Amino acid sequence: MIFFNILNRTIFWLSIAFIAIVAFSLTVGRQLPIEFSNYKTRNQYYDSIFFAVPGAILLTMAGTIKKKRTKSMNWMIGILTVLSAVLSFFFLLGTIFSIASGAWINEATLYRNKIDSNITINNQFYDAGALDIYSHRTVMLTPFLKWFQKVQEIDTNKIDKTKWIDTHQVQ
Repeated sequence: MIFFNILNRTIFWLSIAFIAIVAFSLTVGRQLPIEFSNYKTRNQYYDSIFFAVPGAILLTMAGTIKKKRTKSMNWMIGILTVLSAVLSFFFLLGTIFSIASGAWINEATLYRNKIDSNITINNQFYDAGALDIYSHRTVMLTPFLKWFQKVQEIDTNKIDKTKWIDTHQVQ
């Protein structure tokens, strides 16, 4: 019996933690100057969110339906949880096109840092496929952890060119 109580609590709290991480990444996280370094990894992340969030919401029932509550209260919690899972699926279906439909693509690497060659200054364009949204930016990309990069918009006229290798002049 103790094993199942621990298992229920673990499932419940892992589901809550997952939902919190997803909520953060879809709201505040999108405003941070940190992006996935690979668009395929980014797409896999958003695809997994699309299917995992409704499942995580359903798994929260492991901690919300309890024997000490009345049957009618447990039924109400179960129905609201299932309804929340279905609504989250349709909400994510609606937002998936705005979140995962486009990506910043490196058009050209302009400069490479002399000290750390992984730090680059790139021209990028935003490709949203069929949505025809198209814009440009020049950014400094700094690797962050394994799958991310810090992104900082930069004016190449204001950088110290002695610290950078001009990749256009390298033959």
